[in-house]
Amino acid sequence: MRSPARIGLIVLALAITVVGMGAVGMALLPAAVTEPVVKPVTQSVELLTGDDKPETITVDFDEQPAALGISNYPRIQLGAMRYTTDSSLIDRASELLKGKTFKRWYGYASYRAKANDMVGGCHSSIELNTANGAKLCDVSYDPGYEGNEGPGIYILDGDVAYVMEGNQTELNDFMGQCIQDAYEQTCLPDPQTARDSGSARTWLFEDEMPWNAESGSTGSAS
Repeated sequence: MRSPARIGLIVLALAITVVGMGAVGMALLPAAVTEPVVKPVTQSVELLTGDDKPETITVDFDEQPAALGISNYPRIQLGAMRYTTDSSLIDRASELLKGKTFKRWYGYASYRAKANDMVGGCHSSIELNTANGAKLCDVSYDPGYEGNEGPGIYILDGDVAYVMEGNQTELNDFMGQCIQDAYEQTCLPDPQTARDSGSARTWLFEDEMPWNAESGSTGSAS
């Protein structure tokens, strides 16, 4: 009869042989089988940020607007605004904006990433303000949206963009006419000459608005 010690050594030798054969077999397998499979997880930037934002927003304001502001690049210097207190223009802007629905656009981040590589471009905005300069609404227009992945008129809420639903033609045409008038009245032949001309202007520089004049702001003639 074999001793327990001898039996134990035989079992151990067999175990080592089996493990060794398994290691050799694994070594002979293709790399694609032996390497761990790691599947990349991709997710839209828009889904990672602003997930608490609504799918749609509607332009609404209770207070009567006292001023209408517009901007445009390149016709008016980037970052500069022009304003008017003309009641007919304010009423028309209110009519075109109030009650309009804007739907969240999940392609915004990818569009902006591509747009950052572009040179030049065009951008406009239109806003309605209270008598003390507070914004009641602020809407922008980028023709690149319309030519690429989405409509041109949008509202930006942080990193989330909402594009205007329905026909945008009337609002777009109105913005274009306001920009043209403001350009002719405040930029030709140059901003300072236009400011000093003394002629009546519908469109005013930022520092000519009551909320800036009262605070002593000098604004910019750009």
